[in-house]
Amino acid sequence: EMSTILGIQAHLGDFASEGLRTLVLGVRILSEDECESWLEKYNFASSSIKDRSRLLVEAALAIERGLHIVGATAIEDKLQKGAP
Repeated sequence: EMSTILGIQAHLGDFASEGLRTLVLGVRILSEDECESWLEKYNFASSSIKDRSRLLVEAALAIERGLHIVGATAIEDKLQKGAP
């Protein structure tokens, strides 16, 4: 898997040097308990009046770990002025 990750990183570097927007796709299977626990954390964070941004970042970091990389893509950004 390490060689796959290194290959993806090399491709992403090539894409970025060409000015393309990149997206890495990953998947992680959650148990029902993990899902419910995270949803509670996310819902609390998203409705928080105090420290919402920090709490949302913490929720994202909690769920975006242990991902299995399934692919990557790159596209031209023709919607932004000045994009190549």
